[in-house]
Amino acid sequence: MPIRRKPTSVDAFIQGGGKEPTPAESSSDQRPIEPLKLRVPADLLEEIDAAVVRRRPAPSRHQWILEAIYEKLEREG
Repeated sequence: MPIRRKPTSVDAFIQGGGKEPTPAESSSDQRPIEPLKLRVPADLLEEIDAAVVRRRPAPSRHQWILEAIYEKLEREG
């Protein structure tokens, strides 16, 4: 990693920042992600959170919900 001098101003710091990854640099095995707003009853969310903390290592709530969706799709597939 090359050693660079400290930027002299905030603007110089910002201009020296990184760049966005090109398609060749991004992971090719990932599918496009669509945001989804999910409304869940509070008591169900509490049960999900309890299930998440019981797992070691505990996944994120997001990951736990995705796993549940994949499991359901496999059963019905």
